[in-house]
Amino acid sequence: KDLIFAPVLLVIGVLLGLLKVTGMTAHIVISVVGAVALVTYTVLTKKEWKIPALEIGMRASYGIALITGIVLKIKYVAIIGIFHKIFAALFVASLVVLFIHKLIDRKNK
Repeated sequence: KDLIFAPVLLVIGVLLGLLKVTGMTAHIVISVVGAVALVTYTVLTKKEWKIPALEIGMRASYGIALITGIVLKIKYVAIIGIFHKIFAALFVASLVVLFIHKLIDRKNK
């Protein structure tokens, strides 16, 4: 499951980072697809979490980035834009760390 969802979420994270290339409409659609994929991933793998705090942090980062993105769409506030980018970067970084950890763990079994 990790080998399917983690790369998909990584691609979604990269696509979301390419807002200037994709445009706002695609950014919104991709973020909704990402939220659905993340919820599905959570439901299917919750019992397999090796580092629960990082798993929760990764998901929380996506949620915070999503919420701040919605707030930015309604009314632009510079500090919220900064938080949006920070939490989006934290999501991708924690996803990469977790995926690498799971690959190493799988290889050692």
